Amino acid sequence: MSAPVQDFCLTLLVSLFTLVLVASAYVRYCYGYWKRRNVPYLEPKFPFGNSTSLFPKGISIGAVTRSFYDKFKSMGHTVGGVYFGVEPKLVVLDPDLIRDILIKDFQNFTDRGVYQSESDPISVNIFSQPGKEWRNVRVKLTSVFTSAKMKAMFQTILDCHEGLEEALKELARQKSDVDILEVIGCFTTDVIGSCAFGIECNSFKDPDAEFRRMGRKLFNEFSLADRLNLFLSIYAPNLAQKLGVRNIQKDISRFFFHSIKDTVSHRERNNLRRNDLLQLLIDLKNSEMRLSMNELIAQVFLFFSAGFETSSSTTSLALFEISRNDVAQKKLREEILEVLAKHDNKITYDAIAEMKYLGQAVDESLRLWPPVATITRVCTKSHKLQDTGVTVEKGTTVLIPALGLHHDPEYWPDPEKWDPDRFSNENKDNRRPFTYLPFGEGPRNCIGLRFGLLQTKIALVTVLKDYRVSLSPKTILPLGVDPETFVLHNINRVYLLLDKI
Repeated sequence: MSAPVQDFCLTLLVSLFTLVLVASAYVRYCYGYWKRRNVPYLEPKFPFGNSTSLFPKGISIGAVTRSFYDKFKSMGHTVGGVYFGVEPKLVVLDPDLIRDILIKDFQNFTDRGVYQSESDPISVNIFSQPGKEWRNVRVKLTSVFTSAKMKAMFQTILDCHEGLEEALKELARQKSDVDILEVIGCFTTDVIGSCAFGIECNSFKDPDAEFRRMGRKLFNEFSLADRLNLFLSIYAPNLAQKLGVRNIQKDISRFFFHSIKDTVSHRERNNLRRNDLLQLLIDLKNSEMRLSMNELIAQVFLFFSAGFETSSSTTSLALFEISRNDVAQKKLREEILEVLAKHDNKITYDAIAEMKYLGQAVDESLRLWPPVATITRVCTKSHKLQDTGVTVEKGTTVLIPALGLHHDPEYWPDPEKWDPDRFSNENKDNRRPFTYLPFGEGPRNCIGLRFGLLQTKIALVTVLKDYRVSLSPKTILPLGVDPETFVLHNINRVYLLLDKI
């Protein structure tokens, strides 16, 4: 080997060795963040820190924070440090601190820290937008989700329950095992398709219709490239921004962008009006509020993605719990039939509001199975947490483990038991605040919670007024929770048997 080649090889080896040393030192420095700040922490492992997901299946960190909650709680800590990649994140366990972050000191924690990309307009919505942009859009959208608007839209939602009734009738006749998440998913797809797009999806007649197919794919079908994009958006968001990485599948983004834009153009061109969410947004676009077309499209997509998946998951899991509790099921059915009898045996907005035990059953299902398992906030101005000595630096993400709080025996005796009586008026008054967070709290709580609860309750009434539900032997227990998805998903599917009453 000639001297120049030897020199080159030696230089390359020295350079690589130096690079490894520098990278190792950088990682060690990053992983010393919480130790330097005297914050209790869990030991990270390179390159994923404390995360357990190599290639996530959603835009959230999923249910992994419940394990963080349990570990820090067992050590007697109210806060604790973890790492995602090399990025430090603060887990907050104490309900009083959670109250401060979500409400009292909200001005210092205005952002969610959800990845968005300007190259993909539908990702820039009220859920992902940072403080100033979020505030501007929230002001515009507040009027869309009032009780009065939900009442006016009720019939549009109810019209979709006829397809659910027909599907249930056929399934009961066949005496088949019912994949209840798929059935309810068809219903909520039809509801959101009708209310947000003004389109009859007919998911029961055509389960492979484009809207239903896109809804499934959005949360459940990811190519390797999609999962790599999600990996970058979670573990290296700054790099992902520079590369223009999308966290929503490209074909889904294109489909919804053009579907919404074409529907809006058709209505405006033909002066068509409809009693639905889309019309309310079109009115905002053409009012002094001046909602842009891109903003409108982004919000409609959010309503679709958040509305159909969270409600179908909540409804199917509520039916799972109801199927295993004969006493509660009997009480629910008696209430439903009694209230409907007072309303000419018709499902109405006021009838749903009267069903108190139904509301308790939904609330308890949301406790056991919160659709969004982790609430995130980003510190936008350095802030000292009361009574902890911990100062949260600007840019630090705070993780609030809703799933952990909801299963904590300190706040919920026998927490794995499904018991709607926990949400009686008396028990709600005695509950410690900020231990129940299915929709978040404070200014950035879920703006569509009324809509979500309404369609969930309509679906439950439609099932329970006519059928006794029982758990099929085909269901594998325990259901398990997938730690990698955005909306809480079970590892095992729920299959029910329907008996006509």
